Amino acid sequence: MTQKKEQPSKATQQDMKDASQPDTVQSFTTAEISSDEDAFGDMYARGADGSMQRIPVGTVGQLLKVAANGFPAWANDITNTIIVNAGADQSISVANTNLLATASDANSAITSYLWTKQSGPVEPIGTGFNGGSFTPLRTRTFTPSGAGDIVFDNTNTLPGDLIILQGNFRSVTLTNVQGTAANPIVFRNPAGQITRIGNTTWAANGGPAYALQTSNSKHFIFAGTHWDNLLFTGSEVNTDGGGEPYRSAYRNLSFDAFSEKFEICYFTATQGGTCIVAKTDPVSGQSATWYPNTTLQDMLIHDFIIDNSYNEGLYIGHTATYWDLTGNAPYNSGPYDAPPADSNRYKQPIMINNVKVWNGRILNTGKDGIQISASKNIEVYQNEVYNWASVNIPARASHNGGILIGGRSETSNVHDNITHDSWGEHLQFYGTGAGHIFKNNLCYNTNAANVSGDMASIAARSGTNNTENHPGQITVEGNTFSRCGGGALIRVNGYYNKSGGVSGTNNLQVIMKRNILMAPRNNAGGDNYDSFYVYTENPQDYGYNTIVTRPLAGADANVQYLTEAIANVDTNNYYLPNNSAVIQGFRKTQPVGPQPVSGASVIATPNAAATAVTNMVSGVYVFSIVVGNALGQYKSDTVQVTVVL
Repeated sequence: MTQKKEQPSKATQQDMKDASQPDTVQSFTTAEISSDEDAFGDMYARGADGSMQRIPVGTVGQLLKVAANGFPAWANDITNTIIVNAGADQSISVANTNLLATASDANSAITSYLWTKQSGPVEPIGTGFNGGSFTPLRTRTFTPSGAGDIVFDNTNTLPGDLIILQGNFRSVTLTNVQGTAANPIVFRNPAGQITRIGNTTWAANGGPAYALQTSNSKHFIFAGTHWDNLLFTGSEVNTDGGGEPYRSAYRNLSFDAFSEKFEICYFTATQGGTCIVAKTDPVSGQSATWYPNTTLQDMLIHDFIIDNSYNEGLYIGHTATYWDLTGNAPYNSGPYDAPPADSNRYKQPIMINNVKVWNGRILNTGKDGIQISASKNIEVYQNEVYNWASVNIPARASHNGGILIGGRSETSNVHDNITHDSWGEHLQFYGTGAGHIFKNNLCYNTNAANVSGDMASIAARSGTNNTENHPGQITVEGNTFSRCGGGALIRVNGYYNKSGGVSGTNNLQVIMKRNILMAPRNNAGGDNYDSFYVYTENPQDYGYNTIVTRPLAGADANVQYLTEAIANVDTNNYYLPNNSAVIQGFRKTQPVGPQPVSGASVIATPNAAATAVTNMVSGVYVFSIVVGNALGQYKSDTVQVTVVL
């Protein structure tokens, strides 16, 4: 217990250190003094909620020290009359149980309860490369020092390490960090605590331009205990740095130079320029960085929140068709241009195999929400994306996809996502080859300010050899599209789909079935042209029905409604048709957005005296209950639960 007396002041409250830092001595004055000076002593304490309270006379309340769990050390003072009981210890053979605390206080009212898991068996971390569970070979804890930058490499990590990052770091760098498939290297926050990584005040020459950067690293996992507990915070500096604000150059998470076979999950990334970047730039003299000499493997990103990035939310894979090794800059040829003549100068970036993004919530991004290019075997599912393309700059029109499957992308499955309420287009597709799927997605509300806004733009591109022998083919099935801007619900670019072959051959680009297409032109009603629903550019190349297969009758029929009222859907229930005979369109059968760790214990109502605890595994758990009263005093008790499954 730490004792410190402060003379009260009627001045405003002084700045205080971050309450999230454990065992930090706090000094302060009071913001307001009661007129009844005699009713109080000159002692102050920080409550579990972080607020400062003046302690009544007779309360020894010497606590100016806050433990890591926010529990005041003065809670067991002799004047504290709270009585709390966490209940009897339990032995159970099921994964769920109920906890019930009782509490009373003869001198004050009980005002708060807080259940936390104090200890327990190792629970699953992520759902990655070894079945979703992880048993560390050793556990190490690192805290920030100096400016808060920390570097991990093959000298301070080993396969099977569990690395606890405790505190607030300016940057974390991984170089040559090499786990194995059986024993990845896992980074996470301490249980019950928040770890922050990043520099909110970064500007040019202000330290690393990233929160997390990896290079030549594989078989590693960053997994928070919850997405609210592992935070990657980017620059918030909006001062002009030469045409764009400084923050635009900041990357919250940057997976560079042969980084692969990684999983990042249960985290939140905010502010900065681009929240997640994952690509390897071609380098002169390094043939391993040129396609097709290397293919990166396995990038898994799930159960996360991305909010308020200046650029893209996720930028995975290279968007450049070619890279100019001399100028160190992208070189993008047209869809029918021959490859650059100087094959020594221009190289294609390497590709990524097996990219999965799921259970994310991506909001308020300045440009695209989810952008994936130069990849194959892509799966994007159960994400919520809204208010992308939110930065009103001229370039917004070129970077306005909610979910974008970019050039040189082969085989993608985009399903069970919800995109809504944005200035930009909901789906942009530039993939190549057959086997692309856009299924059971709900897309609604394109901002009416985007007068030329289409809801989905399909412009499949050429194959990786630029010969146009492999036009993209995509099946658009069982989706609901509602309320576009001044364009069409779906726009198909026939020019970019042209194969150069005989009319009607090798051109099954867009197959549409069982979709609901409703409320074009901002749900305004009025004229009802077929092109408001599906518009095909350059249909003369092959003929409309060759580019788009879109039955309006039969088992695979699509349905079209001029307004939402005519469609008779429940806009408060995922646009579900009120008429059960309508089988087309989106059905919400899966959770969307971040979900609790699969298999990890969950305290259902932590702020109540009674709570259920679910998803436990075999082992011994200790749960703590902290009870507070109206005087700002606290007491705790624990209960042990032994689980044998």
